[in-house]
Amino acid sequence: MVNTISGSLHSSDLGWTLSHEHLVSGMGGMDKIAQLYDPDEALRRSQEALEAAYASGIRTIIDCTPLDLGRQADIFEQLADTSPINIIAATGVYRWVPLTYYSWSADAIAEYFIKDIEIGLESTSVKAGIIKLAWDYEYRLDDGPGSPRLQLEKAARGAARASRATGVPITCHTRASDELGLPLLDIFEDEGLDLRAVTIGHSSDSRDMSYINQLLMRGTTVGLDRFQANLSDDEKRRRSQIAFDLIQSGFGDQICLGHDSASYSLNLGPSSGGGRTEDRNCWSPVPDWQIPWLIEQGVSNSDIDDIMSRSIEKTFDAASKMST
Repeated sequence: MVNTISGSLHSSDLGWTLSHEHLVSGMGGMDKIAQLYDPDEALRRSQEALEAAYASGIRTIIDCTPLDLGRQADIFEQLADTSPINIIAATGVYRWVPLTYYSWSADAIAEYFIKDIEIGLESTSVKAGIIKLAWDYEYRLDDGPGSPRLQLEKAARGAARASRATGVPITCHTRASDELGLPLLDIFEDEGLDLRAVTIGHSSDSRDMSYINQLLMRGTTVGLDRFQANLSDDEKRRRSQIAFDLIQSGFGDQICLGHDSASYSLNLGPSSGGGRTEDRNCWSPVPDWQIPWLIEQGVSNSDIDDIMSRSIEKTFDAASKMST
């Protein structure tokens, strides 16, 4: 069973799923700063974007926002009865591991993630259904016991142990140009994870198909999940071509699609209006542009269901089997 913000659901009932999105995104503690965060506006925009995604055929969104990226569990509580689609919330950690974790062991980090999965996020009863990690250029910083690289590796081991204990999968923001999916998989393999329970995200940022094929051959799920609305048509075609080629190579049920977009984000900063940039269709380019393009190239409806539904189902099922 899969934890959603509205309760548990069988993996086969998730339907078309966007594998890497954000309802509210920014930074931990932003809800305490009125100039940065408007909770009513965040709720309104989230509801409208969810309704637009539903109209485009989406039935589940995986929200990959841990606490330090601005996760707002109260928004999940308010949407639990009104969202037209399933929302899977995340525990985990973003790119710069919080200083609090520096004194924690991998087991202590695992305990924290397990609490979010089995008891609830913050003071709510909303249970996380996925564990988020993020490895980016910080992984290059390896200058001693307190280095970002060592902290990221420790957090990854904590995530792996939490995944095995709870049967919840792991999803990873990665810097594809540095091929960071590979050292992550090494750690997960060392921790005894079924690599199919892991999604290596943002992989279509890379133009190196040999890297993507290395990930797939190791059995992991590969996220082609940065199909954002502001991409040029040429870039949309490039990224869609990767999906097409992988489908043709028989990997359709091992890849998943998404946007890495937020309905309310502080990424532009307060001087630009923060979360006030509005696009209720932020989660529509995949179903409204990419899927029709793939169908035009001859991709079958069954293959579309593989990349939009069955790949996610198999990822959650692989994780669930580890805890039984």
